[in-house]
Amino acid sequence: MPENNIYIPKYDLINQNITIDFRSNESYIPAHWHSALEITYLIDGQASITVEGTPHTMVAGEFIAVDAGKIHEYRCPGDYRQVVIHINSEYISTFMDNQRNFQIICDRTELTEDRVSTYLSICDALNELVQKCSDRPYGYRIQCESLVLHVLYELISHFSIQLYRSDLPEPSKDQRRIREIVSYIDENYDKPISLEEISDHFGLSSEYFSRLFTHKIGIPFKKHLNQVRLSHIYHDLCSSDAPIMEIVDRHGFTNYKLFNRMFKEIYGATPREVRRRIARMS
Repeated sequence: MPENNIYIPKYDLINQNITIDFRSNESYIPAHWHSALEITYLIDGQASITVEGTPHTMVAGEFIAVDAGKIHEYRCPGDYRQVVIHINSEYISTFMDNQRNFQIICDRTELTEDRVSTYLSICDALNELVQKCSDRPYGYRIQCESLVLHVLYELISHFSIQLYRSDLPEPSKDQRRIREIVSYIDENYDKPISLEEISDHFGLSSEYFSRLFTHKIGIPFKKHLNQVRLSHIYHDLCSSDAPIMEIVDRHGFTNYKLFNRMFKEIYGATPREVRRRIARMS
């Protein structure tokens, strides 16, 4: 495994078609989705990821691939480090006769015997990628891009399902709605949003909205909204010296008792304890 002091900030390889992001100071990322293939390799620690309502557990040395459009969330209790790779879907299509007519599904818990060796070889390639990013030898960006494309090739060759337009329906109305709802929350989380207001915005009854959201995301709307706010508050606590209550107000949290309880449940510490921990690390 890589040495424990490896930490490389996010950088782009080629015109944002491939991004490599090393993470070590976030323990919760609320439900979200991308228009890119996401590959997450856990360097050390433990993590859990929920994809389309299905939970998956990860341990060090494993990876999971989440294809474009899939709603997912991360929980990483305790100390951990991971590398997250995003590969633009349109960029992938340029290698495939400008078609993106397949879906990648790769999770360690669902491996068949004939795919274990390929999965492990991808893990080796991702571990090598971490080392190249850490050591940064001359021309390492070329090596990194080569490794990412090698991983992509293996995923397409061994972990993809061919999709045919004649057989595949368009995403359901509920799938489109939930993506729009998640995006709307991400853009407006710092404003007061009631269940009635957001239901009305999407032309749904409050009862139907609640059932749809809880079924697709796995938690009630209000809890998700507050978790999105908490993730932004946590980021600002770690990256700025602004007063805690100013940060809390800025990100739309008005119930301070609920804020303190949820913050400790998710991050395992109070905001002041997080601040002290960050100060010791700097």
